[in-house]
Amino acid sequence: MFNFKINAIALVITLFTAPVMAANNNNNSGVDTDNSYFPVQDRYSDVNQFIGQGDNSFDAMIAEDNKANTIVTTVGGKKVTLKNDSKSSLADDWKAGFDLQCVDWKITGGCIWLKFEIFSVSVKTSLKVSHYSPDAIVEVFHDINNTPTSYAKLNNKVAKSLGNSLFSKVALKGNKMNNNDSEGDGFHDVHVMGNPLITMHDSIIGTMYNQIGYCDSGATPFKTYMHSFTDIEWRLGIWETVNAFRYAYMSITDKASVQINDYDANPAGALWGSLYPRIGTTENPSPFIGAAISALRAGVLVTNSSGIHTVMKMGRSTDGKQFFDNKVDLQNGKWKVLLPKKFAGEQCTTMPFSGVSNYAGTNEPKTDSRNYVFQMWRKYVCCERKGAYIGGW
Repeated sequence: MFNFKINAIALVITLFTAPVMAANNNNNSGVDTDNSYFPVQDRYSDVNQFIGQGDNSFDAMIAEDNKANTIVTTVGGKKVTLKNDSKSSLADDWKAGFDLQCVDWKITGGCIWLKFEIFSVSVKTSLKVSHYSPDAIVEVFHDINNTPTSYAKLNNKVAKSLGNSLFSKVALKGNKMNNNDSEGDGFHDVHVMGNPLITMHDSIIGTMYNQIGYCDSGATPFKTYMHSFTDIEWRLGIWETVNAFRYAYMSITDKASVQINDYDANPAGALWGSLYPRIGTTENPSPFIGAAISALRAGVLVTNSSGIHTVMKMGRSTDGKQFFDNKVDLQNGKWKVLLPKKFAGEQCTTMPFSGVSNYAGTNEPKTDSRNYVFQMWRKYVCCERKGAYIGGW
């Protein structure tokens, strides 16, 4: 679909030197503090430069999104066009996704294959590579009529219609279908959709790394993998309640896989909340932290076992490679904030985000709309398939 003209030589040099330079950056906090050593990354971080290269549908999509994310106002008697900082745009999505430090491509081992031919059997090997891919966009909101992205408008409209038709009569106070009141601040609606620009991401970054090895994304652009308006379990938590004792036991025996703690803010751990129960209600009074926990729960549901939740599983690519597990949980997968914009792109990390919790409470990025957008990155590990897989290292 996407056919872009770029300086391939310059991009190859940057792509293959970036992992080494990132490793020498000595920045283990997950914070992208300095991307100055990525000149090509900076050069290609604006999605608008790819307009006018023969893909009319792409051009129309970007133009429509740009229009939806600008505000025309009058200053000193003159009309002025400003960016709408209350919405997240495709330009924000692309800039955050074109982050080579977050991609973190590396060779991690190899795979061994048996290749069967008519009169012979041979042993083949291929490199095992790992990297991260910005597979999904997760919207977290309170009002279905005021969602934080314009490009997901149709998905939300369909989900609203289905949800109101099927579940509005069983939605409870505080968990109602249009939860736009202060009493329900602890409840969040979520929408997990395939990154609209993931094909473009694979086309540019993936094509260059593919000379050695690259795992194409298994996400489908614009596809809704989960929407809380069509998942009544997100509101009622029937199955999640049944499993309450198991979750409580896990909190004791395997706390690191259940509890979300910020140990940078407090050596004893500043508790954000729990991965379970996987419902829309969160206990932390911080709007940002509650939204982040909701996004994480939704990401876990679309990549792991989901119980009786109504979700579509985010699968893997079927491009002739051997893939290994790429689930999202507290130890796997990375996250970026796209909205609020003053916090956007600052970190690419597993949750929690650093710098939000402190001894006095929180230093969180706030939005008046209580709308948040997160970019979910899945880790891929794969080998090029060369026969029947028999092992690897």
